Amino acid sequence: MTVTLVPVLFVGGALFATGAFTVAYRRSFPGALAGLPLLLGGAGLDLVGVSRFATSSADRVAGQEFAVVLAGLTLAAVAAGAALARPGPGTPEGRR
Repeated sequence: MTVTLVPVLFVGGALFATGAFTVAYRRSFPGALAGLPLLLGGAGLDLVGVSRFATSSADRVAGQEFAVVLAGLTLAAVAAGAALARPGPGTPEGRR
């Protein structure tokens, strides 16, 4: 089975749209943060797909390199957001 660029872009666009909808729809910060990996994963999938099917053979791995950097950035953003969303010791939720 051969996969062409169009299905890759559709799947990446669907992931991006789902992540964007989740970020826009959720009212809480941790809920909105849950859509960030979907949003950036869709963008990364589109970058890898375009670099894979590029007609120019100059630098075919540029999209893959950018997708790996994007995955690391997503992980760092989610970790920082999870740390910020945790209630601190001075808040009523933090005292037990």
